[in-house]
Amino acid sequence: MKHLKINIFFWFYLVFLLVGLVINFMFSQKQIFFWVNTRYSHTLDSIMPYCTDIGNGFFCVAIAILALFIINIRLGLAIFASYALEGIAVQVLKQAIFTGRPRPWAQYADNHAVHLVPDFIPYSNNSFPSGHTATAFCMAALFVLLYPKMNRIWQVLIFIISASVAYSRIYLSQHYFVDIYVGSIVGVLSSMLVYYYFYRYKYNSNRRYPWLDRTLVTKKK
Repeated sequence: MKHLKINIFFWFYLVFLLVGLVINFMFSQKQIFFWVNTRYSHTLDSIMPYCTDIGNGFFCVAIAILALFIINIRLGLAIFASYALEGIAVQVLKQAIFTGRPRPWAQYADNHAVHLVPDFIPYSNNSFPSGHTATAFCMAALFVLLYPKMNRIWQVLIFIISASVAYSRIYLSQHYFVDIYVGSIVGVLSSMLVYYYFYRYKYNSNRRYPWLDRTLVTKKK
């Protein structure tokens, strides 16, 4: 991916991976979780549920549908494919490999004072990896790859939003740090694969697949 050398989003993400790797080795998942969980406030309690909703699959589907009708079929299918790929990978890890891994609040609530956000209903199992984080980083990476000349301020903002989704998953007692760390990797890799397939490999020729660059409502000329 030639754009990885210049896009500031990926530089920020590389720093996140390196720092996150050090954190994972230096501290236990319990220590990291309670460092976040004990630093709560009424303001964050109000904000974090909205942050976490950005990583909701319905948000991706809505964007994909809009792209199909407003921009072009290629973009809509790329968004759908990225979301589907990371979603399948996450569910395989959750349901088939790391089945039943408890969420932090379910793991510690009986013996520790775990802060839970009022009116937020937490899940209890299948913590690894974080699907919301995977979705957020999947969409972020895809759009940065698609628009390599995007203003750097927007790229930084996109990274901050993605990282906020990841942080919200720990804050809401839904995931450990390693869950969001691996979730982000699943999301970014999924977008890279889909980007290469739709824009750099099989479907990159307008002459071979001109219908991909029309909207669903565009009439064939």
